[in-house]
Amino acid sequence: MKYDGKSLAECIADDITSMIVVEKRFAPGSRLLNETDFSKELFISRSTFREAIKILSERGIVEVRHGSGTFVAKDALSGADRKTYSDINALELNEIRLMIEPEAAYLAAMRASDNELRRIAFYSTQVEEKVLAGVDRRTEEIRFHLSIARAVHNSFMDRLMPTIYDAIDKAENVFNYEEVRQGTILDHRMIVQYLNERNADSARTAMRLHMLRGIQILKNAQKDK
Repeated sequence: MKYDGKSLAECIADDITSMIVVEKRFAPGSRLLNETDFSKELFISRSTFREAIKILSERGIVEVRHGSGTFVAKDALSGADRKTYSDINALELNEIRLMIEPEAAYLAAMRASDNELRRIAFYSTQVEEKVLAGVDRRTEEIRFHLSIARAVHNSFMDRLMPTIYDAIDKAENVFNYEEVRQGTILDHRMIVQYLNERNADSARTAMRLHMLRGIQILKNAQKDK
């Protein structure tokens, strides 16, 4: 299957690159998850995962060490255009997200592969588990939103992902509000439902409401200071 001219393995290679460059999930020199675990998380076959790793190896992103595993190349981030927004506050970043993510959800509903939809639902479940456990869920929240952005299959989205990452990461204190915790569960369930139904208009609306909820809480938090 092809997505905008790319094979599934190429798309997965891009996903893993995003995990390294945008999420900083794997640092240079660190070992990736093993083939079985990563394939399960990405909802792909092990053969597709191996093809993706081969692509990443050719790009100089990872190093395959036979008998030891696959490691992020030490210079993997040297050419990465990873911007941070330390001088922009969380409210401003989330207003940018409001301009981007509802439309991303709309397009993802039409373009996402079945595997990508399963992955989005998987990350949503992880967020819900963290919410109910009362522990930090930012990592899972980031993966949920970035997986939707990836499902748009638009190469320019790669440049917008750092905005999504930093906006969620900066909203640490807001996640502690009970209204946000419960709202997140309901919002994510609706987004996943409409994505699975390929209902693009409703997916866009659900994401917009999710963004507006977060923005309102940020505004309230600023007033309380």
